[in-house]
Amino acid sequence: MRTPAGRWKAAAISAVLLLAGGSATVAGLLSGAPATAPPGRPCALPAARGTEMSEGFPAGPDHEYAHSTGELRALTLFIDFPDAPAHESVQQRYREFFPAVPRWYARASFGRLRYHPVPVLRWFRMPRRFATYRITRGYGWDVHREMMRDLVAVAGRSVDFRGYDLVNVIATPNAGPPADQTVLSVTWTGGSAATAGGGARLDRVSVIYGHDQSGPRVLAHENGHILGLPDLYAVRDFGRTDTLAGQWDTMSLDWGLQGDPLAWHKWRLGWLTDRQVVCVATPRTTTVALTPDEIPGGRKAVVVPYGPHTAYVLEARRALGNDSAACSEGVLAYRVRTDVSSGDGPVKVVDANPATSACDFSSGSFNSLNDAPFRPGQRWTDPATGLAFAVLGADRSGGWTVRVTRPR
Repeated sequence: MRTPAGRWKAAAISAVLLLAGGSATVAGLLSGAPATAPPGRPCALPAARGTEMSEGFPAGPDHEYAHSTGELRALTLFIDFPDAPAHESVQQRYREFFPAVPRWYARASFGRLRYHPVPVLRWFRMPRRFATYRITRGYGWDVHREMMRDLVAVAGRSVDFRGYDLVNVIATPNAGPPADQTVLSVTWTGGSAATAGGGARLDRVSVIYGHDQSGPRVLAHENGHILGLPDLYAVRDFGRTDTLAGQWDTMSLDWGLQGDPLAWHKWRLGWLTDRQVVCVATPRTTTVALTPDEIPGGRKAVVVPYGPHTAYVLEARRALGNDSAACSEGVLAYRVRTDVSSGDGPVKVVDANPATSACDFSSGSFNSLNDAPFRPGQRWTDPATGLAFAVLGADRSGGWTVRVTRPR
């Protein structure tokens, strides 16, 4: 579970805590966001002032988030507690997440992000009982700061915290309730929870608890916050967290079928180039052949902006790579709002088949959008803007051709 990453002022500890579908992220408010899209990039919408973990460009200030291209070094530590000693080897716990997470990021980024875990393969015993930390779902800044200070005190004599882009802290799974009862995993960014030797700050931290039903994707989700991505599930409606983005991005329901990031996220993170995105910023009709989001090369998205903070996106999805378990293929359509905070619906998928669901075995009742993609012959018109698109057909390579009409 992760909370949207935002800005923590070193002296101001009054942050906003948001709860997300599989995790929690602690973040502050974005201040001083640009008012217009970057020059020459009318579809790269800016973040909005006062928005937590905005979907706007750029993905976030460098001092708060880790870089999303090139080499990323992830220090990975393992902790247990006096009242919850580890019952399995640290090597077993490590293999739950690696090499799966680096492979996931390599596929998602088309090789543009090279994730290197640097594990310290031993259990570090925290000095206090698990129960005394008051760790509950969405636990706050004070608890996190206490834990990180204790971790530095325990590990700092043998671990050099300098030179890493993020820190993974993986707890023994018997600490706290099972993950299918309460998800405790959490991420903090942009803060200064503790200072290690040499003045290195221990922030950009993902803490993982339990044997999560999503397997290694819980860590891919949490680390996604450290790259600047928000929660896409409905944090205020845990009864139906699938109604916004469904299982179409690991930042939504990370235990579901689909795992690959949306094309909008890949563009924001620098995994897609501007040439791979068709921007329809003025009234016109255009026909575009989209290649699947899961494979390298080709046109990946059509983006139609309306106003400074809203855009509609079309992309092609297939059961390949990180999406190999998907039970539906076609053209996925969704609305992006860069003025909506993490967990409140910055992305809303358009359901091509609202009367049905699919793959009902995948995650209980959270299946309403599993068959959301549009297939050849299907079309949609937005009543608010008049934007219309139709899926004209599929090609032998697995792509889809769409016709998009922007009337105004």
